[in-house]
Amino acid sequence: MNKFLEMPCAPTIGIAPLTTGDPAYAPARVQALFDAMAPTYGFAPWLSGGMLGRWRQQLVDALHLPAENQPVQVVDLMAGGADLWPALRRCLGCSLHLTAVDFSAAMLARASRHAAGSRLALHPADALATGLPAGQAHLVTSTFGLKTLAPAAYPALAHEAARLLQPGGQLALLEVVLPTRGWLRRLLHAYLALLIPLVQRLCPAAAVHAALAGYLRRGSDPGQLRHALRQAGFGKLRQQRLWPGCAVLLTAELTSAR
Repeated sequence: MNKFLEMPCAPTIGIAPLTTGDPAYAPARVQALFDAMAPTYGFAPWLSGGMLGRWRQQLVDALHLPAENQPVQVVDLMAGGADLWPALRRCLGCSLHLTAVDFSAAMLARASRHAAGSRLALHPADALATGLPAGQAHLVTSTFGLKTLAPAAYPALAHEAARLLQPGGQLALLEVVLPTRGWLRRLLHAYLALLIPLVQRLCPAAAVHAALAGYLRRGSDPGQLRHALRQAGFGKLRQQRLWPGCAVLLTAELTSAR
């Protein structure tokens, strides 16, 4: 049984208020975007040429996991369709107990396809204020959600992750990024420019995915994120670019919760 289902939780908070100055990051707008994308989200692996799955596996491979046969409580923030579940399940087997947090009901409905019983709990809430019990998770993850989060929200994300983790627990964040310069950046911009019209022609219902290209071009701010994590009590930060250079994996350990 998933420990988070056994313990009393604070009331679920739908969308935490956040003023960013950029309407693209308004939580209600992001929620509506992912609700709209959910029916065609199966396009995502194809659009990435299979790289999303490879990067998720690299995240799992980078973790220091508890000894075999010990229950491992994982909270996946901005989990979408819980697409990290297969890679974690291959590694942890029946030891895995995953709580997938997302404020898009349509995306969580996709997550239910994993049919994992009590080892996969779906929790509709904002990643910045989950309402889950404190200090219970061995691992907090987030894959490909940071791009739709304004840098002003990084401190709230860092503090919520720290609140959820046990002392010494691990955090792993994964995001697609555009290189700041060079041929790879030019190639990716050209790819996005060609891909969006192609998707719109082949599957008009998937045209909503074009909005993600705008978030990619805005980009996240790794420096601000690392600062927020340190302020929240995280140490042993490690950031690495994953091949071919358009994804970043950031791992950290909770050393002194604040």
